[in-house]
Amino acid sequence: MANYLRQDFLTPAAYDFYFLLTRKYPRDLSLEIVGNRYGLTKKEREVLKRGIHPQKEALTRRGKQFKTASWSNRTITIDGHNVHITLESIFLDKILVLANDGPLRDISGVSGSFRATEITVYVIETLYKFFKEHPPKRLVVLFDSPISKSGELAKLYRQTLSKLSIPIKSQAVPVPEKVFDYESTIVASSDSHVIDLSRIWLDLPRLIVDHFDIKIKSYDFSYLTFSPFAVSQRNDD
Repeated sequence: MANYLRQDFLTPAAYDFYFLLTRKYPRDLSLEIVGNRYGLTKKEREVLKRGIHPQKEALTRRGKQFKTASWSNRTITIDGHNVHITLESIFLDKILVLANDGPLRDISGVSGSFRATEITVYVIETLYKFFKEHPPKRLVVLFDSPISKSGELAKLYRQTLSKLSIPIKSQAVPVPEKVFDYESTIVASSDSHVIDLSRIWLDLPRLIVDHFDIKIKSYDFSYLTFSPFAVSQRNDD
């Protein structure tokens, strides 16, 4: 991982990026400034972009995070492609980012070109095993219909998860974010916009990683929630 993500560059760059964001500098401009200063690659810039958010946003999102599997009387709504692609990245041993606003995020950027493979079935079976041990009251899984084969993916989920003794809804819709029940359900997603709209959100891939003791490669930015002034002082030392 050291050859892939250069920690000597990413660590100071992360502090600087967080500092600028928290001081309300524009996100794209801040990333360009920091990326150019440290000579970051496109992938390294994507790591910062996915992993670091301003202090207020980070703390607000983390304050709404549902962190246990104690949901027997609750409905869980899953942001289908978002959660599925993250889990595939985990099982394919790709590098992920533990963001400072709470979720584990993939940096693969494959959502628009997603294709089902053998690992797809493995992910669904893993979700089945997890929810068999920790069943919610109801499961709703919504996929982006504009993405190729989303209907087939929804069908695979429906066929496997229907073996659980709970109501299951799995389908592809044009814009899942517009139909999520943000108020009454626990929403499983790492999408920043979805998290902001949710009353309670869940990092489902992270819970699965912890539950099955899966080893992952990740760059951890979860420590970046303190005052930007502390960041400035640390960089000046």
